[in-house]
Amino acid sequence: MAYQLVTTAAALADFCQQAQAAKFLAVDTEFVRTRTFYAKLGLIQVQAGTQTVLIDPVEVSESALQPLWDLFADENHIMVIHAGGEDYEILHQHMGCLPTALFDTQVAAAMLGTGETLGYAALVQARLGVELDKSQSRTDWMQRPLAEAQLEYAAADVFYLEKIYPELYAEAEQSGKLDLILAESAWQAHKRAQQVPDEWQFLYFGNAWQCNAEQLRVLRELCAWRQHRARSADLPLGFIAKDHSLLEIARRMPSNKQQLQGIKDLSPVTVRYNADAMLNAIKRGQAAGDLGLRLRRITDIPSYKKDFQAIKELAQQTANELGIDVAMVASRRQMNDVIHWCRQIPSHIRAELPPPDLFASWRGAKLRATIEQLLK
Repeated sequence: MAYQLVTTAAALADFCQQAQAAKFLAVDTEFVRTRTFYAKLGLIQVQAGTQTVLIDPVEVSESALQPLWDLFADENHIMVIHAGGEDYEILHQHMGCLPTALFDTQVAAAMLGTGETLGYAALVQARLGVELDKSQSRTDWMQRPLAEAQLEYAAADVFYLEKIYPELYAEAEQSGKLDLILAESAWQAHKRAQQVPDEWQFLYFGNAWQCNAEQLRVLRELCAWRQHRARSADLPLGFIAKDHSLLEIARRMPSNKQQLQGIKDLSPVTVRYNADAMLNAIKRGQAAGDLGLRLRRITDIPSYKKDFQAIKELAQQTANELGIDVAMVASRRQMNDVIHWCRQIPSHIRAELPPPDLFASWRGAKLRATIEQLLK
């Protein structure tokens, strides 16, 4: 397929000017996130009408990308994307905002009954009968020059998206599900832009329930320290300290560097350069006042089975009403999240946190009041 590789500010500005005439933009990104906290943007693919453009953000400076970000933020241009996920996150990171008009084709396919989490290649196969080569999906997008096979793979990710979108849009309108698809697409992007304050990161730590009150305060400080350290050093959280190591520190509360060195799987490099910071975090947690909460394993909450069954029945009723699969209304994880929120997180803490999925966007409008009454 024909495509244009854009490596200069002038070529990008020309494309953005031409793209103003397009009714919608099919968009995808390629990035690398193996040894960093923030994803590294390697390529931006855009299909505008019949024009397929691959924009190289390594060659084009960040400031020169502004016309593209302005184009993406223009509500008059619908951005069509498949399973945005981390694409939304990296776009928000560079744009400073989210695209305002989104149509996620994976969401649309699920709402229309094609498949709950259908991958792009499967969607293209199902809709167009074209089999895509996905051999470049794990390639290094920061290498230069990019290989021809990489560029062709990247171009295909928007070339066929542009052909599928009108079909899905028409089906969405005909079925009366267009507003629901647009709302869910917008919510998926909004979730990626949400921020949990560092001091409350421990609430989303899988095994925090294993800690007593003092250990929980220590875990809170350790999680906040790790989050700040990873962000400032641009390193993955696991490179700083793995979850099970952090939990062991919180439970054992070492008081010196030698005891820290005895923590399983805690990197010697982390201990060498961060021992004082970690020991100070432990001391802060030990000295802190009561947090006013107690965490249990979700299934150990006394009313869990009753709560879960009530929410499950409500989700099924809502799915029947909307004519969609119940998994699109509430997954097991989403139901557990809302039980955790209502049963374990005090109201003064909730005020500082993003709400659970079932209390936000179109789900919140349908479910929140009833769930709050059920769990009152």
